[in-house]
Amino acid sequence: MNIAITGGSGLIGSELSKLFSKKHNVKILDFKEPRDKDVSFSKVDIESYEQIVNATEGIDVIIHLAAALGVVETEKNPVRTLDVNAIGTKNVLEACIKNKTKKIIFSSSSEIYGEPESVPIKETDRITPITTYGISKLMAEEYIKSYSKTYGIKYTIFRLFNVYGEEQANRWVVPEFVSKIIKDEEVTIHGDGHQIRAFCHVSDIAKAFSYGLTNGDNEIFNIGNNLEPISIKELANRIITLSNSKSKIKFISFDDSSRNRREILKRAPDISKASEILDYEPSISLDEGLKRVIEKHTK
Repeated sequence: MNIAITGGSGLIGSELSKLFSKKHNVKILDFKEPRDKDVSFSKVDIESYEQIVNATEGIDVIIHLAAALGVVETEKNPVRTLDVNAIGTKNVLEACIKNKTKKIIFSSSSEIYGEPESVPIKETDRITPITTYGISKLMAEEYIKSYSKTYGIKYTIFRLFNVYGEEQANRWVVPEFVSKIIKDEEVTIHGDGHQIRAFCHVSDIAKAFSYGLTNGDNEIFNIGNNLEPISIKELANRIITLSNSKSKIKFISFDDSSRNRREILKRAPDISKASEILDYEPSISLDEGLKRVIEKHTK
């Protein structure tokens, strides 16, 4: 297949490029160059319809990862977040029509659920996003479903739960904790640290996208690691133990932090639908994944 990956220079895109280039022709679309210099690359602004159309000519499947990310940035710049994540998705869909692209695989987020009524979260559960980022991802989903209904574009939507990996930037919780803990520095946690998350290694996320190339048409799936939900406090302590670190934990209230939003207390996926239809199962344990990140940061 000829596969284009928007936002392909990021954590997930880099992993997909590495995996897919073994069997397919991969093209990265991003504003920054990819780590893999051997892969085809086009510098593209996701808000430019013309650039997207030109860069996706002859493409069979578009994997759409490009997005405005991060709690602080997306809440600070809500209009830009909506433009990039929703209107950017509309541009990709218009390019699919123009170039007769067969399918779009979209990276959505567990943020669209907001504070869940029950955990683990199912795809059929209530959708009540409480963040601009969550709202923008929901808008993008609705664009995709509407274009599919109107123009017959095939899609698969993956709602991802707390992805991490060795190449992730330090502004995300796992590498932020690791980078400080390996140096015996103090770790800061917002709130009391009892927030529950389910962290999934990027290599397991990539497997789901590979299954989506030929399966799961016009379906929505939760993708993550459902086996080891953990509190943020426990996560920090786990990394301290694995690193043989002397780091201490400091707790600060959300009012004293840069996070100007209500924190979601519990977030963990029910992946039974992905397991049944895509044969998806996570294989990287949390300890194994954390050890990989620790090793990367100590090199």
